[in-house]
Amino acid sequence: MANGFDAQLAEVLNAATENIRRTVAANFIRTPKVELPAPLLEGLSKAVAPLQSVLERLDSMMPENWQGQRLAYKDMVRLMQEGMPLAWVPPADVIRQLLVAGDAPARTAVLDDCRPEILASCSEALAAVTDARFSAQKTLLEECIRMTERGMFSGAQALAANVWDTLVRGLAFANPAWLTDKGWWPGYATIGRSVPTVDVDDDATIGQFRKAAVFLPFTKTLEEFRRQRPVPEGFNRHATAHAAGALQYTAANAVIALMLAVSVLREIDDQAYPIQLHA
Repeated sequence: MANGFDAQLAEVLNAATENIRRTVAANFIRTPKVELPAPLLEGLSKAVAPLQSVLERLDSMMPENWQGQRLAYKDMVRLMQEGMPLAWVPPADVIRQLLVAGDAPARTAVLDDCRPEILASCSEALAAVTDARFSAQKTLLEECIRMTERGMFSGAQALAANVWDTLVRGLAFANPAWLTDKGWWPGYATIGRSVPTVDVDDDATIGQFRKAAVFLPFTKTLEEFRRQRPVPEGFNRHATAHAAGALQYTAANAVIALMLAVSVLREIDDQAYPIQLHA
């Protein structure tokens, strides 16, 4: 379907799990001054019915934590572009809290307050990964969950960041378009520009949005910082590897790193993306 991003995702997908016939009838019932003849209501119901299966199929295309929810996809794009993973994890209720949080400190508070629910969703997502090729990465991320539960945030962040980096490199070496002309690693900045993406104002199709969803945090996460610049406070691959300290290593960043790695692994497994991992 080639409908625009705003019209299709913000309106159609947000209503994907609504019983349209019931909603139409309810809307008329709530308007006491309007009484349509039963044959007309029946005709409207029959006309809308075919759309229900289409909406259900669209809904089923989405990550499981979005299915059956009425999430604000346009706002989610902005949040994911800021580096917050939202595909497959965390739970929909946590997503809603993150969306209404007014700034980065408020979102950090949500991550801290909702840590048990987030960790539970990460465990569920990992349990759904069935490809034996990812058993090592799955085991390491399960270890990250246990470390986070015990308050070992720095170790969890470093390990999750490395698992995520391993998956990104595996995706890149299985996708020649992401590499140099000679098939070499192009650098993280190039990878950030190569992954699928959409923008809030793009006239993207639903398929394009779905393909980009798990990759939207990559650009922010892969940003490099120079010594003359302050260490970023949000989770950042470069800072995690090269600026270990109190600014980068936090409980919230450990949770973000974990969500990012889990979401990518779950997506790779679900969509059967080609990937090249070391044995």
